[in-house]
Amino acid sequence: MTFLKKILLVDCEPRVTAVVRKALEATGKYMIKEERDSRHTLNAARWFQPDLILLDVPMSHPDGERVTRQLRADRSFLDTPLVFLSMDTSSEGGVASGGMVSGYSFSATPVPIQELVRYVAELLNPAAEQSKA
Repeated sequence: MTFLKKILLVDCEPRVTAVVRKALEATGKYMIKEERDSRHTLNAARWFQPDLILLDVPMSHPDGERVTRQLRADRSFLDTPLVFLSMDTSSEGGVASGGMVSGYSFSATPVPIQELVRYVAELLNPAAEQSKA
């Protein structure tokens, strides 16, 4: 029996969560929980116990820094990948995501939504993704 990987998607923009959720759920590999208020991220994460957290809260925004500190201070989430993303409104279905800085995942450039799906798959099951290559 294969269990779905759990992803906590934190974003106050329904348009962003709809695009990301649809793309990830279409793979049949993930169970998504949405949280629209970043102030509730830690409680949602404790309840849901995600394998990955996708967060659209700018690090320059006080909530972004606070949420990141809270998650990293909780030992339950030390090994949980935290990916920051942002919707690219200039192109259809693009998001900015990927990379690592100080232990946090990020990307500075917009990528197609399918690239985000591939990146998530690599984060959550690196051995399987490498065997495909």
